[in-house]
Amino acid sequence: MADVIALDGGDGVPPEPNWRTIFGRAADRNAAADYWRAIISEMKAAEKLSFANAHSIKRLVVAYVTFDISAREVLKLGPVIKAKRTKVPTYNPWWTTMSNAASQAQALEKELCVSPRDRGSGARVEKKQRRTTGGGYLKNRG
Repeated sequence: MADVIALDGGDGVPPEPNWRTIFGRAADRNAAADYWRAIISEMKAAEKLSFANAHSIKRLVVAYVTFDISAREVLKLGPVIKAKRTKVPTYNPWWTTMSNAASQAQALEKELCVSPRDRGSGARVEKKQRRTTGGGYLKNRG
């Protein structure tokens, strides 16, 4: 008899991405892992988690970490800086990146029903029932 091999995601929980392929700084990778676990936990508790959500959750985590990176830079330099050549005040590019990441995160939170306001909306993910044979009278042998 062949051994049964467990596949990642077989329980409906998507496998965590390899953050090393996305983020260079260890602190950003750690933040991404923390965000991933929090989102997975929240969605699982709300019965909204599905393996099919993996890419949307990954994009949400990337938006969160991108927001954090951008926010640090905006705090250092401010939202408005002087252009290098003309010295005319202009929006800091990090401000634009931060704003875009916030918009992406907000849209993904809504799509995934993660935000508190949207948590009650959206369908719950049905758990697949295990098929049993023998009417409960036979023992499982392995």
